[in-house]
Amino acid sequence: MNSCCESGSPISRRSLLIGAGAAATAFALGTPAYASERAADQATGDLIDVQLLNITDFHGNLRTPTSSADGYLPDAGGNLTLHVGGAAYLATHLRRLRAAQNSFFFSIGDNYCGGEPLDNKMLSDEGPVEVLNKLGLQFSTLGNHELDYGIDYFQRHMVKGIPIGVPGRDSSFRDSTGRRYKGLGFPYYSANMVWRKTGQPVLQPYNIEYVTGPGGRRYPIGFIHLTLAHSPTGSSSYNPDLDGLDPIETANRYARLLKDRGVNALVLCVHDGAQQVDNWHAPINGSTMAAGGPALELAAKADPDICAIITGHWHWWFNAMLPDPEGNLRPFVEAGHAGQIINEINLKLDPATGKVVRDLTKATNHPVTLDVPPDPEMQRIVDYWTDLGNQRYATVAGRLTGDFTPTLNASGESTMGDLGADLMLWSANRNRQGRADFGMVAAKPVSGSNAVAGRLLYAKGANSADQDGVILYGEAYSQLGYENPILTVTLTGEQLRQAFEQQWQRRSNGTIVYGPLAFSANVRATFDSTKPIGQRVDPAKFLIDGLPLDLGRSYRVAGLAYTLIGADGYGALASFTDPYRNGRDHEEFIAYLREHEEISPSRQDRVTVIT
Repeated sequence: MNSCCESGSPISRRSLLIGAGAAATAFALGTPAYASERAADQATGDLIDVQLLNITDFHGNLRTPTSSADGYLPDAGGNLTLHVGGAAYLATHLRRLRAAQNSFFFSIGDNYCGGEPLDNKMLSDEGPVEVLNKLGLQFSTLGNHELDYGIDYFQRHMVKGIPIGVPGRDSSFRDSTGRRYKGLGFPYYSANMVWRKTGQPVLQPYNIEYVTGPGGRRYPIGFIHLTLAHSPTGSSSYNPDLDGLDPIETANRYARLLKDRGVNALVLCVHDGAQQVDNWHAPINGSTMAAGGPALELAAKADPDICAIITGHWHWWFNAMLPDPEGNLRPFVEAGHAGQIINEINLKLDPATGKVVRDLTKATNHPVTLDVPPDPEMQRIVDYWTDLGNQRYATVAGRLTGDFTPTLNASGESTMGDLGADLMLWSANRNRQGRADFGMVAAKPVSGSNAVAGRLLYAKGANSADQDGVILYGEAYSQLGYENPILTVTLTGEQLRQAFEQQWQRRSNGTIVYGPLAFSANVRATFDSTKPIGQRVDPAKFLIDGLPLDLGRSYRVAGLAYTLIGADGYGALASFTDPYRNGRDHEEFIAYLREHEEISPSRQDRVTVIT
C-alpha cells in the first residue's frame, strides 16, 4: 500500500490495461483516461476536488501556428485537420476549463526560445512573458531552452527584469501597456540542474501549493520539477557552469523529502517525454502503445507515492494511465507544444489524510480549437507584439557592400561561411576569458544543420532601390546562426588536425563527401585532396597568424556549440576542454554589425584545396 496515495481496485485496473511492463507499457482505454471505472462517476462525497491544468513547450507561439507540425492535431479519423493554437484561443479555453477553487495552471517548460517565431527572437522573448503572465501561469518547470541565452541572462533579465545592454534596443522593450519589461510573473523550478562547482541546485527543486478542504482546512500538494538532464551540454542550451543530475534518483530523493515533511500528494513535472506509435496520427486521448522515450523508464521507476507524471520536451501528445512500481495507475501525459493542448488532471483528496484517492483520478487532453471566440484582451496583446516585431524586422541593423551567399567555390569556401567564422573570433575576443586563436564554422557540414546557409544580399529587389546595401534586423536574425551559443574551447593541434581530416568522409556506398570548414581571416590553409583520406592535412600548411599548426600545443578555438560537440560530423572536436560560453549567434551578429560600419564579402582566399 502506498504511504501517501490510496490505491485503486485491482479488478478495475486490470480491466483498463492491455499490458504492462517496465520498458513498454500500455496506454489506458477511454476518453478521457480514468484510473478505474469508478473515476467516471462524478459523485465525490466529501472528497476534495483538485484540478491541474498544464501546457508545455509553448515556444512563444503567440499567434495560431499555420504549419502542420505546429498548428494541427489529428481529428477523429487520425488526419491532421484539427487547427489549434494561438494565445487568444488558449486564453478562452483556459477560462472555460478553470475551476473556481483548488485549480492550478502551470507549464512543463520551454515557454520561449528554441524554434519560436522570429519576432520573439528579435524582442528578447519579452512578448511571450507578457502573454504567460496575463494568462495567470502560476509556475513552470525549467526547460532546456530557457537556458539558451545562458543561466546568467535567465536569472538577471528573464526572472528579475534587469536590462541587458541598452533598454529598448537590446532588451527591456515596452510591453502592450507601455511599461518596460519587469521580469517573469511566475517562478521556475528544477531539482536536477545544479552548479557544477558546488552541486547545489540552481533553482528551487520543488514547490508546495495548498488546496482548501472542508472547514477551510488547507492541504499541501508537492510539485517536483526535472529538466532535461543533458541540458548543460546541449548545443543550444550549453552552459558549462551547470550539471544535470539523474532524473529518477533526483525525483525519488525529493519525493522522500516531501513525504518526510508531511506532504501527502506528489506530482512530478518533467521536461522530457515519450511518444506514441505513429504519433502524427495517434489520438489526442485514447489507447495506443508507447513507442519509447526516457520518461517511460521514469514512469516505471519513480516513487509510487507520486500520483501523476506530466511530461514535455518531445512535442508529442498522449494521455495515459500507467502503473507505478506497485501496480497502481497514475496519469502519464504530455500536451503537445506551441499551445496546441491544455492537459487537465483531476485528483480527489481524502480530507482525513490529504492523500490522493488514486482510483478516482482522471486525465484529459483538451485541444485548443479555433471554434471559440478569441479572448479580446489577449488578442490585443498578441497584435501589439506582432506589430512591434514587424517594426523591429524592418529596422536597419547594418550595411554591406556586396552579396554574402553560401555558394561554395572550388575549395569549399563561401562568403557567408567566412563571415560566420569571423563572427566567431570577434565574439570570443570581446571577453578576456573567451579569447581565441582563431574562429571556425561549418561552411557545409558533413551532417546536421547549417548555420551559414542564409543569404545577405546587397539589393532587395527591383522595387527596393532605397534598401540597397542595407541589412535589416529580420535578415540578420534569420540568415546567420541557429540560436546557438558561441563557445571558446581548448583543443590540441593534433585534435584539430584530426578534425580537419574529418572534412572528408567515406559513405557506406563508397562515395566521399566533403564537408568544408570555414576559418577566420587570420587563417590560411592548404589541403591536398589527391592524397588518401586521413592524410590530406599538412600541419605546416595550416597557418594561424602566419605560424604553422603545432600538433604538440593547445589552441583556444571559437565556434558554435553545435559544431564543437561534434553534431556537424567533426567528431574530433568533441574532445575539447575548458569551454567558455560567449554570446549567442543571433545577438552577437547584431552586435558585430553595430560595431562594423560596413561589412564586405571576403576574397575567399583562406582555404585552398589541391585536387
